[in-house]
Amino acid sequence: MAEAVVMTPDSATHALHDIVLPGAVSPWPPLAIWLLLIFVVLSLAALAGLGWRRHRRAAPIRAARQALTSLDPNAPTLPLQVQALLKRTALAYGSRESIADLSDTAWYQWLDQQLPEAKRGQWPRLMGSPYSAQPNHGGKMLLNHAEVALPRLMTGRRERC
Repeated sequence: MAEAVVMTPDSATHALHDIVLPGAVSPWPPLAIWLLLIFVVLSLAALAGLGWRRHRRAAPIRAARQALTSLDPNAPTLPLQVQALLKRTALAYGSRESIADLSDTAWYQWLDQQLPEAKRGQWPRLMGSPYSAQPNHGGKMLLNHAEVALPRLMTGRRERC
């Protein structure tokens, strides 16, 4: 028969060790990753928002380019069509008070301000006389000149109230 081992309360507690609690869990390794992830997501959202804003702001330019490509370079009314298209696009970006009243020389000077130095001063020659029986305008060159001027209208002289 097996002998019975008698355990006294003293002997049982001596065999036990104290419970060692682990140290506090540091929030930094996961927190740093989450903060970096939040920063990246917010940065991407901001860039997407800026891109969308720029895309929407350029909508009149895209519409004007599409209308410009549909114009016939040999049409006698081409100068009137190009002027109307440029004025409509300029009004989308500039103040109505300063652009709507411009005509002839003042309008050409305002358009010249939007162009690079090498392309300035050519509008009157390219437009010709819009009311003559025979077209005497620049045709394809007029369309190319207007194509250069269009994107510059967006970054041009916007007046703030």
